[in-house]
Amino acid sequence: MKALPFPCIRPAQDRVLEALPAMGGILSGNDALRGAIADGLMLKDPGAAYYVYECSGEPGRVTGVVAICPVGALAGGKGDANADVAAAAHAIAELKVQPRPVSLAYEASPVMDIILGAAKEGASLYAVTDPAGITHRVWEVKRNDAVAAIHAMLDQAPEPVPADDPAYVAALAGVAQLLADEARGAGTYTGKEPFNFVISALFPAAQVAGGAPQVPTGLLTHQIARY
Repeated sequence: MKALPFPCIRPAQDRVLEALPAMGGILSGNDALRGAIADGLMLKDPGAAYYVYECSGEPGRVTGVVAICPVGALAGGKGDANADVAAAAHAIAELKVQPRPVSLAYEASPVMDIILGAAKEGASLYAVTDPAGITHRVWEVKRNDAVAAIHAMLDQAPEPVPADDPAYVAALAGVAQLLADEARGAGTYTGKEPFNFVISALFPAAQVAGGAPQVPTGLLTHQIARY
């Protein structure tokens, strides 16, 4: 499958506990998000990276890799014409940022487990526990050799399948369609625009058979259109 590193918009490391409870306001609109970036509450990483995400608590511990995948990975979510889904798609398109990764399940290899385990030996960007007692940890992977190793393993993996709320999957597919139609109407569509990719939390299928976790809203986001 194709899964690439990307420049992330995320909370400032030293202000994450301030940012996460305020995400409803920060992600309420493009102006609010830009204000949070100007204030230093949120930041946009200057370069592309993969992110290792770990969720621990009941019923156990799950580790995934966060990357951007072609929107085609959401196959099956495009046919939902629900009004709420359409409204969510329009809101995300106007925000110009995908607010959280979509959870996908894939067939991970033992080598990938080793690579991600090595990444987790370093200092984490975040380690926050939510009100439900679930701890969310994130590590940034931007060293060239580590990025290349993850890229190679993901290239060899079969295509992932959605493991998230079907309404969210459908909304993200709708966002890509909205922005693609807009670009085609303007005669600027190339197929390489950021909205052709979705930020995805890729979890080993064997670990999430009972349901995949969701990365907290606003912790790792992806800019899909120019401000």
